[in-house]
Amino acid sequence: MKRLGLKRRKPHGGGHRRAVLAAVLLVTGVAQAGAAGPSTPTASPHASTHALTVSGGVSLGAYEAGFLAYATAAARVHGVEHVGLLTGTSAGSLNVLLAVLSACGEAAPGPTQSIFWETWIPVGFDRLFVPEDVTPLGAFSRGWLKAQASRIEEAWNHGLTPSCDVVLGVSATRVEPRLMHAAGGRLALPRIEEKFALRIQGRGWGRPPRVTNYTALGSARREPLLVTDGQGEVAFAQVRDLIFASMAFPVAFAPQPLATCEAGATARPGVCLPTEASLANYVDGGIFDNTPLRLAVGLARDGLAPALDGGPSRWRDVPEPGARRSPTDVAFTFVDPYATEYPSSPSPQLPSEVGPLTQLLGGVVSAFVNTARAKELALLLEEEPEIAQHLALQRRHFPAASAPLAAFFGFFETGFRSFDFYLGMYDARRMLEEADAAGLWRFEVPAEVGAGWEPFACMRAVYDGQPGAEAACAGESLADFRVLLQVSLDRLYTVCSAAGATPGPRDWRNARCERAASGEVPPRVPGLAPGRWPDWRQGAHETELEHVMRLLGAYGFHFRDLGAPPRRADLALLRIRQALGRAVQRLAEAQPGESAGAVQFAGKLAADSVAYAPPLTVVHLTMGPTLTEVGLSSGSESSEIPQGLRLTGALGLRGLQRVFSSGGGEPFAVAAVAGPEFRPLALQSPLAQARFALRGGWQFSTRGSASAEDCASEGVSACSRTVVQGLLGVTLLERLRVQLVGEWYPPFEGHKGLWSIAPGIGVEFSP
Repeated sequence: MKRLGLKRRKPHGGGHRRAVLAAVLLVTGVAQAGAAGPSTPTASPHASTHALTVSGGVSLGAYEAGFLAYATAAARVHGVEHVGLLTGTSAGSLNVLLAVLSACGEAAPGPTQSIFWETWIPVGFDRLFVPEDVTPLGAFSRGWLKAQASRIEEAWNHGLTPSCDVVLGVSATRVEPRLMHAAGGRLALPRIEEKFALRIQGRGWGRPPRVTNYTALGSARREPLLVTDGQGEVAFAQVRDLIFASMAFPVAFAPQPLATCEAGATARPGVCLPTEASLANYVDGGIFDNTPLRLAVGLARDGLAPALDGGPSRWRDVPEPGARRSPTDVAFTFVDPYATEYPSSPSPQLPSEVGPLTQLLGGVVSAFVNTARAKELALLLEEEPEIAQHLALQRRHFPAASAPLAAFFGFFETGFRSFDFYLGMYDARRMLEEADAAGLWRFEVPAEVGAGWEPFACMRAVYDGQPGAEAACAGESLADFRVLLQVSLDRLYTVCSAAGATPGPRDWRNARCERAASGEVPPRVPGLAPGRWPDWRQGAHETELEHVMRLLGAYGFHFRDLGAPPRRADLALLRIRQALGRAVQRLAEAQPGESAGAVQFAGKLAADSVAYAPPLTVVHLTMGPTLTEVGLSSGSESSEIPQGLRLTGALGLRGLQRVFSSGGGEPFAVAAVAGPEFRPLALQSPLAQARFALRGGWQFSTRGSASAEDCASEGVSACSRTVVQGLLGVTLLERLRVQLVGEWYPPFEGHKGLWSIAPGIGVEFSP
């Protein structure tokens, strides 16, 4: 287990040290284990107060879900009763709510039957992007999420154990700032970040839990109140909408409206009647606070009352701001899917012509985003550095399948999300094993047998080099899982071998990474037999996504959701680009007025950064000294047609001078040609697109074909005859087209063969 990078102080006795490591086991921190069963478990002698914070992670929410699913199962084995505090944002807000249900509700028989699996694994891009549900403010639909919320509500209404007493904190971001007045009303301060706090108390089976707003007028956080009934209870629908608000990633989801009251502005404390509430729109809480650990510390400081007998703390009925300085009797656990026990992935080498201004602006923007998201954590460690001694941080030991594409990659394949779910389980077990090895907690695993545990057994056997990996990973059902395991190993060895060649201290504790840094090559996953083993290293000019897709294709991953057969990673990447393109196009069409063009342009740039995909249909017009051409090129999304191969046709006009003037010139003719067009992938980019075409057809001339002299004396357009064309063309920014057409007119009926070179320049567009 690794702590945040502050100087470590000597703990005040063994209780705090045990509490931090116990938090690893008790990360769900909410209930007495086995509450759904008939027997009463024995409490642990190391029971203490534990808090859990889960950050946002986009599709890496599946990793968080696996981590929490395993930790919940382990907590039930030990049967520890304690007070719980959970905070989350974005995907983490959903996962902490599921953690309450998982720990306080009925136990799941296996990982694939858990509420975590049922919520996260089915959510793919096809569920999120529903064209008819696109709005001007969001490309994704909440339809599937609402259906999943109904399933969660069923578990909620089934009831939670009476020993369940937990405070849930959620961060969200207002679209329109709320003005706060200070200095006697003379100073107006806009507030865009909002922190919500709810107390959840189980009432036994068959009754939904009691949920109330947990805030006080004097709180520095000034948490708003969710709408309640007359008794101050919050309905599940309000909790659901709060989670939707915290997860409303801009552009992906439309803002979520939420009715709230300001603390102290209602007739009764903690009660927010619908008539007192005002409606505001909210978006993702992770924009400005992706690590709501400061919220957790504040809630613990104001709300937890230490027990006089040394047992677990209990929640005060009403928070008391300023009741104590710092909650050093609380063990905080922070789950962040981006925290890794290995170096970060290398960035591709930029061309030398990339200017310093571009690099500067890119670096500033990236630093701004990262700093804004970690601001609250930085403030916490400045204000209360002693909290670092009570903070356990989970670490990811191997690359996640969903990590590329800013963690949106997982939404395109169910296999990616399920792999990351098991990776989260693996890291949870690793943390528990470390606590056991340190002699600070006796670790007992859940029953790791039965349906749903097979991939986990294979992963542990391969990652940890255990005997019997061949048997654990055998079977056709694990074919794609074996590929993802190998890709994960290759990616780890890539970054660790690069770090090993760089001088400087190593700040990781990862046996596999150490082996890679010392020059070893990745082990081969048993049962994986590609026709040719690829180079596992990331190329100097490869992005992380390109590296991953190359390896997936070489090892034969079957992109089932994307409809691409094994070894067709190129087609899978094109399908991802096309899916993003459809979402961008539909979002642009939903825009009012002139903003549609700007949205389409910006969205296309973003989609093209993944992989360039030309429009399926392109119309062009070019003009030259001798040939004017109107043409069309059309492609297909079928996996049966090689990528880059298209069909093209054109009408070529010659002799227009004779049509529009009384002067001379070659006879007027129209040539109708068609044929295959090929666009090499290596020569396609948002800046320039190259093509080659071979076309054939017939030229219709106003002169007919009277004599051999007629066909030869007045140029190539003097006779009606067969024509064969070869085309070389380049288009810049999908608009400006330059082409060179070479023509050959075969000899016929005594007419000799002719040839022509026809350059042209013009425009093209997609209808």
